[in-house]
Amino acid sequence: MARSAVPLTDSRIRQTKAPDRPTKLADGGGMYLLLRPDGSRYWRLDYRFDGKRKTLALGVYPEISLGEARRRRRAAKALLAAGQDPGAVRKAGKANKPGTGTDEQAYALAMLGEGMWDWDLRSGQVRHNAQWARLMGLDERRQEHDWQQAVAALHEQDRETVMTAIRHCLDGTAAFECEHRIRHADGTAIWVRNRGEVMRRDAEGTPLRMVGSLREVTEQRHAALVMRCHNLLLQTIAAVNEMLMAELPEQELMARICEELVRDNLFRMAWIGLVDEDGVTVRPVAEAGIARGYPAQADIRCDGSPQGQGPTGNAIRSGITVINDDTETDRRFAPWRERARAQGYRSSAATPLRMHGRVIGALNVYSDEAHAFGPEKRMLLEKLAADLGVAMGNRAALAALRESEERFRLISSVATDLLYSCRQTGAGFHAIDWATASADRIFGYTLDEILEQGCWRSYVHPDDLPEFDRNITHLAPGQRSECELRILARDGAIHYIRAYSIEVKSDDGQHRLYGACQDITDRKRAAEALRESEARFRAMMEHSADWIWSIDAAGRYTYSNQRGMASLGYTAEAFLAMDLFGMLHPDDLPLFRATFENAVSSRQGWQNVVLRRRHSNGSYRTFESNASVLFGETGQLTGFQGVDRDITERRQAEARIAFLAHHDALTGLPNRVLLRDRFEQAVAQRTRPHVAMLFLDLDNFKVVNDSLGHAAGDELLLAAVSRLSHRMRDSDTISRQGGDEFVLLLNDIPDLDTVKRIATDILSHLAEPVEINGHVLNASCSIGIAIYPEDGSDFDSLLQKADTAMYNAKGAGRNSYRFFDEQMNLQAQEHLMLQHRLHQALYRAELEVHYQPQLEIGSGKVIGVEALLRWRNPELGEVAPARFIPVAESCGLIVPIGAWVLEQACLQAQAWRQAGLSDLAVSVNLSAMQFRRFSLIEMVAGVLGRSGLPPHLLELELTESILLQDVESTLDTVQQLKRLGVRLSIDDFGTGYSSLSYLKRFAVDRLKIDQSFMRDVNTDPDNAAIVRAVIQLARSLRLDIVAEGVETPAQLAFLREEGCREAQGYLFSRPLPPAAMEAFLRERIAPDGAAP
Repeated sequence: MARSAVPLTDSRIRQTKAPDRPTKLADGGGMYLLLRPDGSRYWRLDYRFDGKRKTLALGVYPEISLGEARRRRRAAKALLAAGQDPGAVRKAGKANKPGTGTDEQAYALAMLGEGMWDWDLRSGQVRHNAQWARLMGLDERRQEHDWQQAVAALHEQDRETVMTAIRHCLDGTAAFECEHRIRHADGTAIWVRNRGEVMRRDAEGTPLRMVGSLREVTEQRHAALVMRCHNLLLQTIAAVNEMLMAELPEQELMARICEELVRDNLFRMAWIGLVDEDGVTVRPVAEAGIARGYPAQADIRCDGSPQGQGPTGNAIRSGITVINDDTETDRRFAPWRERARAQGYRSSAATPLRMHGRVIGALNVYSDEAHAFGPEKRMLLEKLAADLGVAMGNRAALAALRESEERFRLISSVATDLLYSCRQTGAGFHAIDWATASADRIFGYTLDEILEQGCWRSYVHPDDLPEFDRNITHLAPGQRSECELRILARDGAIHYIRAYSIEVKSDDGQHRLYGACQDITDRKRAAEALRESEARFRAMMEHSADWIWSIDAAGRYTYSNQRGMASLGYTAEAFLAMDLFGMLHPDDLPLFRATFENAVSSRQGWQNVVLRRRHSNGSYRTFESNASVLFGETGQLTGFQGVDRDITERRQAEARIAFLAHHDALTGLPNRVLLRDRFEQAVAQRTRPHVAMLFLDLDNFKVVNDSLGHAAGDELLLAAVSRLSHRMRDSDTISRQGGDEFVLLLNDIPDLDTVKRIATDILSHLAEPVEINGHVLNASCSIGIAIYPEDGSDFDSLLQKADTAMYNAKGAGRNSYRFFDEQMNLQAQEHLMLQHRLHQALYRAELEVHYQPQLEIGSGKVIGVEALLRWRNPELGEVAPARFIPVAESCGLIVPIGAWVLEQACLQAQAWRQAGLSDLAVSVNLSAMQFRRFSLIEMVAGVLGRSGLPPHLLELELTESILLQDVESTLDTVQQLKRLGVRLSIDDFGTGYSSLSYLKRFAVDRLKIDQSFMRDVNTDPDNAAIVRAVIQLARSLRLDIVAEGVETPAQLAFLREEGCREAQGYLFSRPLPPAAMEAFLRERIAPDGAAP
């Protein structure tokens, strides 16, 4: 393709101002690929954009083949969409310094900071970065894997879902984005968010290539799961507490506990097994969840056999909770692995059940995830098992007590446990001379042994001997006694007896003792167990996180644990003096009276009734109430007992979440979701023809954030909201869109003059000074206005057009408003079009570097050239720099383009040196964005190293604005550049804010007189004075100086007269492509370097 010079000077390019964009266009970045015009090179371009005005500069990385470059350019396009700053991954990319195609791909993928994949559907190969391989559990050293390896890494339960989503993406019916699990080789699973899109299809629409990203979200998923699990655990404990309080049959109690454990998918399956009479077999007695019948088929034992090595058998033998974190890897689970896998069980836990301290069975639960049993679940299982064991023990104790009492009654109706008589010996002791045969059961000795012993005092516990002597040995004639004693049996066990005695003196003067002993051992132990159980149960109720209470049939409180009284701030006396209805919120009273009366009439409780109860301080707290009925011995209703949970904070959090779903967290204003709803209402209910949408953006808000901090920025936003609120009608809506952007929705607007008055009023009030932390600020704004229905018939189009108008207002000087018109839309469309084509120009080799010579005025010798950028587009033709450079600056392409220009210029200058031309200095503009990049020094040094150009022949042109921003950081960068040996010049000197002190501080080498001063230097005395002063200043500071834009002999004569030594402009030559420039140089420079 032929290329000709563009008839525009570099001076005109630099004179063109960039569109005044809001500073909210913060740093962005990316990587692009392009080809040289001859198709022989493949380049990587890095960039970042900070919204400041800058000139062009470019950089290039080494070559690969044209075919390889074409194959990869779509990957570059995909990376472009992510907009990542390559500086953020520069360290990661050092190891893969660009130079080969493979290294460049790895560098590009690493730039995005997450797992990136590129699937070639024809070959089935997936190219990726190391992060993707790590997340997928694959070999990080490889850069490619087979697609089936990626599919195999998908969690088996998620695989079909993921593949279905990919198929929908491939057939074009939906975008591919889903969250799923990855199963690693060690069995662990992580959660990831997977996104992708088809990047290329053939002519028939068949997908050929798909590109996407992978990010780990395990912690987010785990946090949500932990919160849900925590709530389920609390609900389960409350429900089981209620069951334990209810007098349910033992079998029903165990079944309902199992059902509660699988409710809401807390566990996949739960069952309770008791050790059978053979002491080996574990017999399932209750179960719930997936695959009922599994325990009975599993043949679980508690002995040393393989069937006894699982969690259940180990828990029963060891007496502690046993957790199997992964059924696939735990060798002890081998006998049941296949059956568990078929049911989807991946982990399990077994907690021993104890009754009276003895393990009688186990509570077992299963989960479909590995490592599913954390501390909270373990605590739940152990608490439930302990409570269930206590309940079973209490029932057993009570049953034993009733049986013992019944047996005692029956036996005592016939005979007491032991009847005996004693005669008094000469020594004053009593010797048994008769006893019933039941004596051996009490004392553990045979009747003959007792009779031979003579007195059963020797069997009494030593501590009880004083009691024995007082009530038996020293009993006076005619006296009766009754006492409890402990007996030491033959086996060392202690028996409790109640001894009844009477001393009798016979007619013959003989003293005899008659007695009866009842064995009360079982009763004592049952009573003790009952007291311990009641103590544990009361402690459980007192320490419960829920409020446990009871009331009588009239609604008066008869009991409350400490939690209930503490949550409402009452003492026990004050609380028990109140009734259920007196504490209720008046609004809840009618509904609850109906609930209570229905509970009384139906003889049933109530479930999940939400009530507000009055705190002692007068406030109200919200409870979720559950109650069951209490019946007397004759079946009459005696009251209710219940468990209430304080859900005040939960309700407040839910309300807050609901509010934030439609409002901005900082200002409390409606967000975009609520604004859309308000717009639709306004359109539907309007009584006047118009609805106005005002898009408002605070001017220079980023400066406040950067200089005073985000807290000050927030205060400024709140101050602006307060002022806006005072200017709006009740029917209008103010919405914060984010950052410093607001949208005002004005309903029922009669005419445009009304909107103008409102906009003017807003500008006036926001522009008034506001004091923030001792700083006086001006919160001016720019407003864009769109009118319904003229500018748009729906919310999105109206908002977009108001936004466009706002940017137009900001570009027009800020602190103003603009109504949307179609010309703005056309400008925005052209901007997007040029931006898109400029992206393509990077890898289509549409950009060229031309050179304009710089001459020594006295001798006419060419002393240097300036590198200038040109763009020739196949569809647009020659695109003027004034048209595309502002676009490159606004989207950040100025950085990679600038790096490319720098590399091309240095390579060309060195090529001329090697071709025998004299040493020529080459000047390259350096944009502000390039200057602020931390990699600038490395980039310049790398270009000089690759090109071989001596550093003193490279001159970097800076603007005054670059040097005057962040002076200390700028000074450090300048010093590093000077250490490299390059020269620095000030471009367009005098056109902006100047401080002469920086010329000395920054040690610049040359000043460039801007062409705007040269244009009228022969006719405008002011311009002539400025040029003369700049020349004198340069001479005084011993700086070189060059005049730009010299187009006439008169201008050249003026410069010669004032002592300016160097010049460039159309008078000498237009900017020329490299070949034409070389011909120009050969004509102007003799072999020995002298001008002809």
